[in-house]
Amino acid sequence: MTIWIVLGAITLLLAGFILWPILSTRHQAATDTNGDDTGIDPNDGSANSDLLRDIAVYRDQLGEIDRDIERGVLSIEQAKAARIEVQRRILAADQRIKQQTENQKVTTTNGGLRIIAAAVMVAFIAGGLGLYLDLGSPTMPDRPIASRIDEINAVRQAEVANDDRKQVLNRAVSDLSQQLLENPNNLKAWELLGASLMALGRPEEAQTAFLEAIKLSGRNGDYLAMYAESLVRSSNGQLNALSRGVLNEAATTDSTDPRIQYYLGLADAQDGDIAAAVDRWIALANSAPADAGWLPMVVARINDAALAQGIDIEGRLNLQQGIARGPSQDDIEAAQQLTPEERQQMIVSMVEGLAERLETEPNNPDGWARLMQAYMVLGKTDDALSAYQKAGEVFADQPELVSRFDSLAKEIGIATN
Repeated sequence: MTIWIVLGAITLLLAGFILWPILSTRHQAATDTNGDDTGIDPNDGSANSDLLRDIAVYRDQLGEIDRDIERGVLSIEQAKAARIEVQRRILAADQRIKQQTENQKVTTTNGGLRIIAAAVMVAFIAGGLGLYLDLGSPTMPDRPIASRIDEINAVRQAEVANDDRKQVLNRAVSDLSQQLLENPNNLKAWELLGASLMALGRPEEAQTAFLEAIKLSGRNGDYLAMYAESLVRSSNGQLNALSRGVLNEAATTDSTDPRIQYYLGLADAQDGDIAAAVDRWIALANSAPADAGWLPMVVARINDAALAQGIDIEGRLNLQQGIARGPSQDDIEAAQQLTPEERQQMIVSMVEGLAERLETEPNNPDGWARLMQAYMVLGKTDDALSAYQKAGEVFADQPELVSRFDSLAKEIGIATN
């Protein structure tokens, strides 16, 4: 409650600090606009009323000069000089009055703008409060810094590990670039350069390296697959005509690179043919080696698509024990009988259970991939990023698997930079 009082007081002080000069100036303009057509009251005792009285005196003096000429007190030359001096004083006073009147008119004109500015400020403050009450969590209990030490340390360690990894990759890019300047026909160096740039999140630059590898290899299917992946990642996970053409060409070669069928399946899904995508991914998973680092991610894709679209895949996945085989038709029908609230509670419970298991048994790439995806589905982007970072730490000695995690994070929208 104390924090609300403090924040409310600060907000009111700031609002008053901004609105006071606006409203007070408006009030002053309103009180000053009185009197005759000049906007000045000659009886209000102000400097402007003194100027009006001075002008009246000067006019009397002009009449007095004429009378002095008639009485013979002043000569014609003396009267002319005196009249010029008095007229000069009248013009000077009149000019000052006009200047004051113009200033008051400007203030009056700007009064409407000041009212608008004040209204905008009030609306801004009220809108900010309303937005927080709608999107924020005013009832969430405080989280003292002492209770978050472990969480903060884990984030810092992940950041340090990520920085170290980037430094190693940047050095590799520099060394490989130097090697290729000396020997531009080094096929393996072009491949490693492209892979390093992909791991650094620079797919546009990696495309150049992979194109060189394609040219030097005689359009090898593996390098076509690498190039296609760089195209997909540079397009935020979308497959355009160029990437599809490259994948279709790669599929005609003898390459067994899993990226070919995986991304062709993703193209099917983006075209709305989820069943075709699942069929392609199941065939890919069933033909994969048991220890393939990318297999858990493909299985996660299959399971998610099957559950979302109500596709029965029971008995179709022939995988080793320990790899999730996906929901059966009974599981799908049972889930469909639940209310939206019950289904949400079930999903949250399953995700929490998965996260707990990974804390004790972290060597499970399938689990980390599913946890990342589950958090994004639930809208918990910070938790998804944390899962991505922890997975990178656990499998830091397996670059191919780390690259797959990077690719998955890019596809599902985890902000890794």
